[in-house]
Order: sequence, then structure tokens, then C-alpha cells
Amino acid sequence: MINAIVNFIIKGTKASVIGLWVLVILQLLSLSPLSEQFQFYVFALAGTVLLTHFIEYWVMKERIILKEKIKMSFIQTMMWGYVYWLPILIDSKNKQEN
Repeated sequence: MINAIVNFIIKGTKASVIGLWVLVILQLLSLSPLSEQFQFYVFALAGTVLLTHFIEYWVMKERIILKEKIKMSFIQTMMWGYVYWLPILIDSKNKQEN
């Protein structure tokens, strides 16, 4: 049951992040469907997401390297955040339990 909830949260977050990056790219190409007053908020949200993902990378990098002995992708973390590294931790926990 918990795995189903986590998978739902991961997929929902991934869809939201994809939507955000699509809006940002459209705005950068001047093709945004949003009015100008909302474009500032999309850029502010994207900046906040990137800053959060940057912090996530540095915090989780040490944890994953110590626990999993694998390298963590900076680009993947900057794009997806916990949607990238959480499945890695879940998979490693499942492997340890089996």
C-alpha cells in the first residue's frame, strides 16, 4: 500500500515538474500561453525549484554515495529532484531486505 502511494506521489510530482519545465521553455521561446502577469510567477517558481534541487543534490549525494556506493547524477537531480533519487533509495532498501 505504501509503495503504491509513493509511486503515485512520484508520478504526480514528475508530471508537475514536466509541466513547469514546458512552461519555462515556452516562455523563453516567447510562446507562452500564459498572460504576462503570470510569467513572472512561473520563472520565480522555476528558480525556487532549481534552488531546492541544488540543495537536495548536496544533501542526498553524501547519503547515497555512503549507502549505495553509486554516483548521483547532478543533471537528473536538477531536473527531477527527489523523483530521481527516491527510487534509488527504495530499490536499495528492497534489495537489502531480500
